[in-house]
Amino acid sequence: MSTEPAPTPATGARALIDVVTAVPGVLGLEPGIATTLRTLDARLRRSDPSAARYGLVIDPGTGAVTVEISVGGPLPVRAVVEEVQRAVQHAVGETAAGRPQVLVRVQSLGAA
Repeated sequence: MSTEPAPTPATGARALIDVVTAVPGVLGLEPGIATTLRTLDARLRRSDPSAARYGLVIDPGTGAVTVEISVGGPLPVRAVVEEVQRAVQHAVGETAAGRPQVLVRVQSLGAA
């Protein structure tokens, strides 16, 4: 078993924010405690700034993407979450380890 970290997706967090917010039903990113702490940690350690933004984190070890969003509008929440996952996976593309895992956390529901 290799101890090397999985390759980080070439698409940075800034580009993925545009992909996520373009999905119908997404009102915007809404950072929770998880992405806030990971973003602060990345900034304090002066690690790769393109891998962490408030509301979106790309794990450099696994290539997994965590997105925290606010959802609203007439579409079902599940459909919005699935579309966000598909859009991020499409934007990131395939890595050597296969399709990246995308975790979407819905932080709040609102009316559009």
